[in-house]
Amino acid sequence: MRKKAKTAAKNKPSCCSFSAAWAMKITPVTFCLSMVSSVFSQLVTTHAPTAVSVMLLLIMMALSVIFDGVGVAVTSCNAQAVKKFLQYDAKRVKIAMELIANAEKVNSVCADVVGDVCGVLSGACGAALAASLIIKSGCGHGWLPILTAATIAGMTVGGKAFMKGVAVKNADKYIVLAAKILSPRGRRKRKEKEKGK
Repeated sequence: MRKKAKTAAKNKPSCCSFSAAWAMKITPVTFCLSMVSSVFSQLVTTHAPTAVSVMLLLIMMALSVIFDGVGVAVTSCNAQAVKKFLQYDAKRVKIAMELIANAEKVNSVCADVVGDVCGVLSGACGAALAASLIIKSGCGHGWLPILTAATIAGMTVGGKAFMKGVAVKNADKYIVLAAKILSPRGRRKRKEKEKGK
């Protein structure tokens, strides 16, 4: 019992140090990505028509919801079931197992980093959309920006809540799809389809 307690005590600092090291790496990366996405969104939405702002807003919201689902799925999937789904395709199985082995990092990147970047872009698109509607209608200076922000937040949170349930129930299929998309064969097929079009 004492030996087990000692080994558990030894493992705890390593886990903590791993989490601290990952946090130290991901924080500046997220900061830089948020800065770049903020500048990009301001440049695009300032000169873009209303339709472009709406399209970009919907894309950012969809990406945020989808990646959040991936982050949930990777922490709740079954490795053996994923292997069966992939029919033991070596390359895709390797990708899937790497995602599962690095579940903490994958979850952090998908749910936090991508979510943060998409949140910045969604906010900028929402502000541009509200400003455009105010200019065109000549009213809503006080309540329209608040209503726009609340609508974006509500739809994003609602979408994530729905997708979390779907991702938990279909976690294995989620990771299988991610492995297929990330595999070189999957990328090759997509390129061939694009050339065919």
